Amino acid sequence: MIKQNPFSLYDFLGYFVPGALMIYLYLIIEYIKTNNGTFKISGFLSSTSDLKLDQFLFFVIISYAIGHLINFISSITIEKYANWKYDYPSKYLLGFEKKSYWIKGIGNLWRVLLPILLFPTTIFDLILGDLFKFKNFYTRKLDQFLIEVIKEKGITLVNKLFKNKTGNQDIKKIRGYDFFRIFAHYTFEHSKNHQFKMVNYVSLYGFLRVLCLITTIGFWFVISTMIFTDYLNFNIWTLIIIGFINYTFFMAFMKFYRRYTLEGLMLIAINEEI
Repeated sequence: MIKQNPFSLYDFLGYFVPGALMIYLYLIIEYIKTNNGTFKISGFLSSTSDLKLDQFLFFVIISYAIGHLINFISSITIEKYANWKYDYPSKYLLGFEKKSYWIKGIGNLWRVLLPILLFPTTIFDLILGDLFKFKNFYTRKLDQFLIEVIKEKGITLVNKLFKNKTGNQDIKKIRGYDFFRIFAHYTFEHSKNHQFKMVNYVSLYGFLRVLCLITTIGFWFVISTMIFTDYLNFNIWTLIIIGFINYTFFMAFMKFYRRYTLEGLMLIAINEEI
């Protein structure tokens, strides 16, 4: 069983590092402003390397606090967009039919605004993900045998745990439920040898989700710089490169989001007690 530490891997990857990256992004912008639009990595590092102990502790605390904010924003933007467009991994892995992103868009302002706010992600997802089928790398379903086994054992588990509360459940009923939350808690509690792997997947997909958001912020910073200032002489290729990096982080997030879910589903499949 995993021992609970005051500062976990998720705290480091999900909060501290993203917060520190946001602070350094701000420092880079200020450095460029004070150096007439030029950026030298050696000069930047020398200007930020002289930190005293009290300044370092303040940096750690502020990074951790900002990281919480960035992590939360990424969960209601990057992850929300992924779930709205592709559905939860537990559902597309099991081959459940997905409705179009825009079917519920009318009347849901956030669903309409997200593709605009996440423009580098959505445009590359449209071109590379949909047109060139990159989405098959991170949204493909399981083979039919595994789908049937997991569905059968999943229904058995739900009926075993909640029969007296909800009556017998079937696939048609459970499709609309957040059933993987039950699976994840059950497998985490009953599969001690796999806990570390599941925690790692959560930490990695949370970290990559935040990196996707940070590069989105960087993309919009470049856009605003090109329009309103003369700090840097950006061109269209700069935006394309940032957009591609952003979509790479999105694909990596989706990959580990899928792996975490797949781990939970497979632990249901191989559980001899179900």
